[in-house]
Amino acid sequence: MRFHTNLPVHDIERTIAFYRVLFDTEPVKVKSDYAKFLPPGLDLNISFHQSANGPGHLADLHLGVELPDQAAVDQAHRRLADAGLITIERETAICCYANQDKFWVSDPNGYAWELYTLLEDTEQKIEPSSCCAPEPAAAGVVDDRAAKTDSASCCG
Repeated sequence: MRFHTNLPVHDIERTIAFYRVLFDTEPVKVKSDYAKFLPPGLDLNISFHQSANGPGHLADLHLGVELPDQAAVDQAHRRLADAGLITIERETAICCYANQDKFWVSDPNGYAWELYTLLEDTEQKIEPSSCCAPEPAAAGVVDDRAAKTDSASCCG
């Protein structure tokens, strides 16, 4: 299991340059509007996406837990569904240049948490009907997916 966050940024090139030095490593994925780092020695998956809104815009930020495989996603989904915490049901979706098996929960403050496993990297950024973090909402409220499917508010 590794912690994941995807942060909106104003300038992807400057961001990549900074995090190369901070983490002392190259990004594992770079696109014109996206970069992903897996810093050695840290259980961290941190990605950045170009956003007109930039840092501090809650709808463009999400947190997550990258799970090692689909069995781990199955187990987490059962546990969190039994607790009534699922806000977006499980789906396989292309998001941020990756095909993922994922679902979402929201904490009491409205922070969206994506629980997922990476199935494969893709050249496609997003499927129109998926990917994006749910709008901030009360925990336990199921999101029907209709409100947030704009790719501009997701990966950048």
